Amino acid sequence: MKKTNLQNSYNKNLRVALVTESLWSMGGANRVLETFAKMYPKADIYALFGDPKSLSPELQKHKISFSSLNRRLFIKELYRYTYYLWPLHIEKFDLSQYDLVISSSASVAFGVITPMTCKHIAYIHSPMRYLWDLKKLGCESFGGIKGTIRDFLLVFIRLWEVSSSSKPDVLIANSKFVGKRLQKYWGRKPDGILTPPIHFFEDVIKGEDERKGENGDKYIVAGAPFEFNKKGEFLLECLRDSNIVLKLIGSGSKEPRLRRKYSKYKNIQFLGKISDDEKWEILSKASAFVMPGIEDYGIFPVEAVSAGTPVLAYKAGGILENLVEGVNGYFFTEWKQENFNIGLKKVLDEKWSYKKISESVKKNNNTEEMFQRKFKEF
Repeated sequence: MKKTNLQNSYNKNLRVALVTESLWSMGGANRVLETFAKMYPKADIYALFGDPKSLSPELQKHKISFSSLNRRLFIKELYRYTYYLWPLHIEKFDLSQYDLVISSSASVAFGVITPMTCKHIAYIHSPMRYLWDLKKLGCESFGGIKGTIRDFLLVFIRLWEVSSSSKPDVLIANSKFVGKRLQKYWGRKPDGILTPPIHFFEDVIKGEDERKGENGDKYIVAGAPFEFNKKGEFLLECLRDSNIVLKLIGSGSKEPRLRRKYSKYKNIQFLGKISDDEKWEILSKASAFVMPGIEDYGIFPVEAVSAGTPVLAYKAGGILENLVEGVNGYFFTEWKQENFNIGLKKVLDEKWSYKKISESVKKNNNTEEMFQRKFKEF
């Protein structure tokens, strides 16, 4: 039987480029990029902006090229406000020398221009969130003339995004939730769904008596709820006057402001960037993991569940594909403190089987090896 073109494309002798938008940290999207980099160790990487020093050793092995946006003063703090320039700069990358381009896209990376002889596979984490169903969450802080200018610019970016959705030869969504959004807003059905690679917890699942911090206090965890769609401020408002200890892992654009505002509350702990070992230690001993916002997939809560930790999540987004009420967590349905508190009490009062929680996500999710194998099949 002859191999298909896509099977032939998985050839490490091909000239391969990996394209993304932001390389400021090793968040979920860049963990996926890291997996692609392992698959193609000679691939070059292109990104709009970022800092190689903040990346994993695996990504640092590769040649990384940034757009001219990355040379702007204070770009790390201000890059989100340059969104209207992203389509222009993503199209400026010269990819004429490559046989295979893989874009890992959370906004515009899928819109790169590739030559006729090049196969372009786009792995979509999300359409640009500001443009569509999450516009209200992302743009709620803008008003007046700024809001009018923003809305005018977003019209043209929507047109660019829809027209660019035909550029990839193969379109892969990272969840059913994202697949439905692509079909609704782009009018293109994805060629497949491939959930992100997950590093499952590999140690012994902790029991009820072991789920506590160093000082013996029970606590709950949230994973980097510092972007507009992750509703971190709502979470902190709900818990600031509580006696429940909240540990916040990771970083994000809203972290500095939220840290300044909420660090005075003794039950709220900003841990920042921590090692993988520290992350697993914290997740595996937590009484619950809380996800107050809308995630395209939600790697953090899946990792928490693999460690036997139940989840309280807002009932929307990719988490619907992994959270089963009464098995590994509960949902809350409104961004109201009373509704959140009822859900959290439910999770904390439940008598959980932590081993069953851990097993509940392993059948429907991919390890890194499984992800690579399934990607090859495309």
